[in-house]
Amino acid sequence: MNEHEWIARFSARLHAQWPRLPREQRDAVAIELWQEQRWHNSEPEVAAADWLRQGIPTDPPRSLAS
Repeated sequence: MNEHEWIARFSARLHAQWPRLPREQRDAVAIELWQEQRWHNSEPEVAAADWLRQGIPTDPPRSLAS
């Protein structure tokens, strides 16, 4: 799967959880996580669920901090 498909599917999964979160922010989170090699081996929907299970991070991705 290429980067763009992974990001789009991850963002769609976040949308299912947070429908009011703007797409730009969802995409930004997906891009930031894609840059971490450890997420590449996961299907995007699984990665999103795993990321959401971690709860509110004390150091949220830059895209959510603003």
